[in-house]
Amino acid sequence: MKKIIVIYDDSMMPEAEIGTITGQKSYGDTIFKRVTLKNRMKEAMETQKAVVDFLVYRKESDQIAIFDYLTKVGNDTAVLHLYSNFAKGNAAEFDGLLTKASYLNRSYVATCGEKPAMVLFDTVGSYKDAFEQVISRLYQADEIVTSAFTDLSIRANFLTFITGGFDARFFNALEGDAYTVTKKSSKKDKIKSEYDFYYLLPDHMKMWFVQPYDYREEKEFASYTMERFHMTDIAIRFVHGAVSVSELQDILDKLFYFVKQRQRKKVDAKESLKVARELYVDKLLARMADLKKLPEYAQFDNMIRMGTKYDSIDQITETYLALFEKLCPLQKGVSYEGNKEFALAVGHGDMCFSNILYNREASILKLIDPKGAQTEDELYTDPYYDLAKLSHSICGCYDFFNSGLYQISIDRDLKLCLTIDTKPEEYIALFSSYLEKNGYDYVLVRLYEAGLFLSMLPYHMDQPGKVFGFLLNAIRILDEVEKCTRI
Repeated sequence: MKKIIVIYDDSMMPEAEIGTITGQKSYGDTIFKRVTLKNRMKEAMETQKAVVDFLVYRKESDQIAIFDYLTKVGNDTAVLHLYSNFAKGNAAEFDGLLTKASYLNRSYVATCGEKPAMVLFDTVGSYKDAFEQVISRLYQADEIVTSAFTDLSIRANFLTFITGGFDARFFNALEGDAYTVTKKSSKKDKIKSEYDFYYLLPDHMKMWFVQPYDYREEKEFASYTMERFHMTDIAIRFVHGAVSVSELQDILDKLFYFVKQRQRKKVDAKESLKVARELYVDKLLARMADLKKLPEYAQFDNMIRMGTKYDSIDQITETYLALFEKLCPLQKGVSYEGNKEFALAVGHGDMCFSNILYNREASILKLIDPKGAQTEDELYTDPYYDLAKLSHSICGCYDFFNSGLYQISIDRDLKLCLTIDTKPEEYIALFSSYLEKNGYDYVLVRLYEAGLFLSMLPYHMDQPGKVFGFLLNAIRILDEVEKCTRI
């Protein structure tokens, strides 16, 4: 059985249509379910014991390093040259193809839809001899027709692939085909509330949501089905730098129209404050109590003490709570509009970019994965909550954390520095202008957003680095809020 070296050819950039989603990124650097396609393919390849290394080719100068490496491994090693616009397709055929590669005695071209997806060489020498033809995608050999791959250079395939990346929680399962998506969960009450949410909505608000149908309840799970929209969520395009400021303006036009059209109901001052405190204070305190039960808490607390101006995570929480008491007008018996008219609004409940599908060409925007409701009263929430959720995608760079596009470092003064791979200033300025035009307080939205980041900490502990990034991000937002309140 031969050892296998995989050469991942990421030299071809996506064409213009797909580039509207991926921005300036290559196929390999495109992020799918928080992982780049390159790393996803690397993980898939390395499940095969015969695969000993995974090298990346992007430009001509990479050939020297690749050839030097191949010279050291010996001639009796198989080399697989995989083009990055092909993602893993049929899992059984994929595994079968890699198993066969361990027993090669000549070269083959694996084709998918009549295009070469991968070229398989039985020796290092034969690969080196054919390298120029392989890079040009002109190499000819005996053909293996396979469904092991999906050609992402075809726009329809790319959209089907990338829109299949619903970030479902561990208790959810998503199934479907080209036209429908079925959501299943052992959390039956949650599935029922998501289903009921749509039918409880006022009729004039239903246009914004994807209609669920065919609700079913089995012994182990409940499910419902929806039409599948072949549109990407905004988060995918935003983290790839593919959403321009002018496009964000189009998106915000629609979202603030939604916000303006939300049905509201009058409540008294006591009820308005009660709902706000449940969302922005009580939930945060409960989540912090959950965080303290985790083994990582002590380490986080020490790092905060040593690397920031705060003595503890508790002090960060106290700073947030003090700002809430100072800035939330409901605390003083005054409504958000500055009068005595208090109201709640029908809310999505999680209106971040990953829950917003958008197609600019067709001017279609759809909201997915609402919080759910089983009674009409449960539809209503604090009017600022959806805007705080939207802010944590635009201003708080939430989706960049989910995609691993951030760094935590230590500066010369031994202080922790958070760097996020984006320049959001123009987006923030635009969002702030929409808040002002529609009568919402930017500073208050950011304060509530800081609370959201703090509240998320215990539920993302599968990635402790991201959780600590959230914590530093909350500090960054609180610093801005404090600065604004001093001006």
